[in-house]
Amino acid sequence: MDNGLFWFLAVAPLTVIVSFVVHWLTIAGVDSAERRLPLCRGAYLGLSAQLVAFAWLIALVLQPARTATLLAAGAMTLSFVGDIFNLQFDAVRKRVGEPLFYGILAFAAAQILYIAAFLSVIPPGILVSSAWFLALLAVLVIVPAVLFRLRVYNPERPVSIMRAAFGYGFILGAMAAVAVAAAVLRGGSWYVVAAGALCFLLSDAIMGETTMYGRHPKTEFQVPWFTYLAAQGLILLGLALS
Repeated sequence: MDNGLFWFLAVAPLTVIVSFVVHWLTIAGVDSAERRLPLCRGAYLGLSAQLVAFAWLIALVLQPARTATLLAAGAMTLSFVGDIFNLQFDAVRKRVGEPLFYGILAFAAAQILYIAAFLSVIPPGILVSSAWFLALLAVLVIVPAVLFRLRVYNPERPVSIMRAAFGYGFILGAMAAVAVAAAVLRGGSWYVVAAGALCFLLSDAIMGETTMYGRHPKTEFQVPWFTYLAAQGLILLGLALS
C-alpha cells in the first residue's frame, strides 16, 4: 500500500468524520433523540453527499472505467438515497408513509453493489475454494439473524419493516464476509475495506436495536451515523487503493 496515496485519499473521509464530531459537540446539550433529529438531518445528509462526491471522483477521475470503483460509487449513491429515507424528513414521510422500509431496500441494493465490487477484484472461485470462507459466511449471515430475533424484532412495528430488516441482515452479512475474506487472502488495503464492512455491521446493528425496534436513546442517530460514515469512508478508500 502506497502511504502517500493512502493519506492523500484519506483526507476526504477523515474530513467527513471530523466534521461529524464537531457537529455532534454542538448538539451535546440537546437531551432527546426527537429534539436532535431536526438539528441533524441537513448536516448528516450533507456529509453523506460528500462521500458520494468522493466515490465518483475516484470512479470517474482518479480510476476511470475501473469496474470496482464504479460499482462502489453506485453503492454509495444508493446509500445516499437510503439516507434520505432513514432521516425521515417530513416531506418524505408524507409521500411514502413509512420511509424506513424504503431506506432498507436502498441499502440492500447498495450492499449488493459492494459485493459485486469486491468480486470484480477477488474472483469468486478463490473465495469459494476456501472452507474457512464458507464458515465465515455462515457465521456472518446467522449472527445478524439471531440478533434480529433478540434485539430488533418487535411485533408492534410494521410488518414490512420487520421483514425487510430481517432480509437485509443476510445481505449485509454476506458483504462483510466477502470483505473479511478478501482481507485475509490479499491483505494490504483490503484490511481497510474489511474494517469498513465490520463498521457497517456495527452501525446497522445499533440502528436495528434502536430505530428499527422503536427505542429512542439520546444518541439514537449519532452513534450509528458515526460508525456508518466511517464504514463508507473506509470501504471507498480501501477499494481505491486495492
